[in-house]
Amino acid sequence: MITNSILAGVMIGIGDIALMSCDNKYIGALLFGVALMTIITFQLPLYTGRIGSVIEYGDYLFCAILLALNVVGVTLAIGGYTLLSPDNYQKVVEVANQKFGRGYLALFIAGIFCNILIHVAVRSKHSILVVLCVMCFILCGFEHSIADAGYAFVTGWRNILVWLIVVAGNTVGGLFTYYFLHDFINNEVEVIEDGESGE
Repeated sequence: MITNSILAGVMIGIGDIALMSCDNKYIGALLFGVALMTIITFQLPLYTGRIGSVIEYGDYLFCAILLALNVVGVTLAIGGYTLLSPDNYQKVVEVANQKFGRGYLALFIAGIFCNILIHVAVRSKHSILVVLCVMCFILCGFEHSIADAGYAFVTGWRNILVWLIVVAGNTVGGLFTYYFLHDFINNEVEVIEDGESGE
């Protein structure tokens, strides 16, 4: 669980690096999808995809540990990226300033919208929908707490404090979407079972 959770963070960090390395934002958003597809394919634990299950299982401590381990992974990836070239650190700073310079309410709402899409992607497990959801949240300017963690923890404590607002937004979005999808799936199962019993 520990190594897999860190690896999930590393993959998100690689997605961040792909975004920063592409001049074309559409190609960068597409390549970021590799991170989430890898996480889903190999069932790596990611906070934004798992937070909704807290409602059903009450694993609050697990989610807190998972968040911390994901943060370690993404910070290692972004930190390593800054060591590849002196210019890379400046790129990270510029992205951090752009992200965390937004208003607190804007960050919170962007976090909610992001995790609605992420939770849909994770629950669907359909490759095309996963990639489209990832591209959508990136191009719309929504905020992913694990992706943002690398920028925050590499650039300083002030950004870390602001980053916590994104975590809160992702948490609300994940809980809301989990409740909606869980209720929808249960209703679908009940309809099927009622139909079978009536035959």
